[in-house]
Amino acid sequence: MEQPVLSRIPEGLLPAAVPEEGRPFLQALLNAPGWALGFLDRDLRLKWANDALATLAGRPLSGQIGRGVGELWPALASPLGGLCARALQGEVISGVSLACTTPEGAALHLRVSLMPAVAGGLMSGLTLIAQDETLRVREHILLRESEERMKALVDISCDGYIIHDGGTLLDVSRGCAALFDSTPEQLIGDQLMNWTAPESRPTFAEAVRKGIDTPYEVVALRRDGRRLPLQVLAREVDYCGHRARLVALWNISGHKAAQEAAARDESFREQLLGVVGNDLSAPLKSLHLGLNNLQQEGKLEAGQARQLTGAAKRMDRMLRELLDFIRARMTGTLPVSPAPMSLETAMERAIEEQQKVHPERPLIRAVEGDLRGQWDETRLTQLLEILLSNALQHSSSSNPVELSAKGRKDGVTVAVLDKGPPLLPEEHESLFEPFRKGRKQGREGMGLGLYLSRRIAEAHGGRITVESSVEQGTCFKVWLPRQVPAL
Repeated sequence: MEQPVLSRIPEGLLPAAVPEEGRPFLQALLNAPGWALGFLDRDLRLKWANDALATLAGRPLSGQIGRGVGELWPALASPLGGLCARALQGEVISGVSLACTTPEGAALHLRVSLMPAVAGGLMSGLTLIAQDETLRVREHILLRESEERMKALVDISCDGYIIHDGGTLLDVSRGCAALFDSTPEQLIGDQLMNWTAPESRPTFAEAVRKGIDTPYEVVALRRDGRRLPLQVLAREVDYCGHRARLVALWNISGHKAAQEAAARDESFREQLLGVVGNDLSAPLKSLHLGLNNLQQEGKLEAGQARQLTGAAKRMDRMLRELLDFIRARMTGTLPVSPAPMSLETAMERAIEEQQKVHPERPLIRAVEGDLRGQWDETRLTQLLEILLSNALQHSSSSNPVELSAKGRKDGVTVAVLDKGPPLLPEEHESLFEPFRKGRKQGREGMGLGLYLSRRIAEAHGGRITVESSVEQGTCFKVWLPRQVPAL
């Protein structure tokens, strides 16, 4: 470490009793680089000092001789006075660290030694030796701060770290100790295997033997015996003069729990889809077949057949909507199979189906422009049936419902208009929430239709909006690009 260069003692300050031939040697000794030297009498007054010691007092040497240590170095008066008192009792004080602040506000760190001076068997005073360690201490503080920053960086980058040599723990971060419900002091010196679950010990032993540097997973044992899944990443490092292994740890218990929950959700989804798609649809198909047989055998009157067939169709539609709702909620979207088609085909099919259910209601169809595109015909027919059914339910039987489509360059807009009671502005967005039955409560269905209509439009890269007023009625508009965007 760099030491301050101290001024040499002027020749005239050496005691006259020093032989001429010894003066150069004594002068060199008293002005040894980095050392402040002085002599104190029994009353702790300064009798002699080299320039380095004089510099510590911040005043000329001529103004220091004869003054006490408390006056010369007031910031050190208390600790230095206590050391001097012990030295006057005959104790040799060796290398005691003292710290103070200079009048200019700078930190000063000294290593002080005091040796009793005895002449003729009597205590005559003390020899004071001081070394300025300010630079070394400052560098040590900076180094410690750097180490703390690095530890904080590691704590941010991972959940904790350990350093081990052949499985013996040499250093443990507080974050790591917290993972094991312990303290660094309790872990250091222990064997890492003691904190590793039995099923993971072969994996860990193999990783240590081969010096594996890629991430791998182990199961740790907490102090309370609970297991904790960890991801680890190890590197060789220098530690106290020899090679050791630095192991960074990440707690992946949350990730593992999420994986298990996802697996349970997937299993539940498959079970639910199986129940709705197969177990419930099978008896419904049997009901349809039974009704057809009864009709063909003439065992049902026309009104009875129409009523039962309509109820069966409503059940089938509700079952399909429930199945679609489950798919949409579980997977985030509805599956579509786009193919070249004309929207007129879906419009005709939707009107035909709704006319069977509402034969007395007038349905108006209007088309304009090119209605061709790449869409899923079954899904778009379902969408139009939902919108037509919703309009027929919520409008007067004397008013017609209009289904129109207009083709433009960027896509096609489909609109379903009815003259029913207008919607309040705050209802527009909530209409598309699931299990909402629209403007009149108690209507048929589960309230999933408009929710699914939005999902179908979005699955095609389109959108659905609603406009409502007393003058114009309620109009649902669906815009579709001519091609479903690639995922």
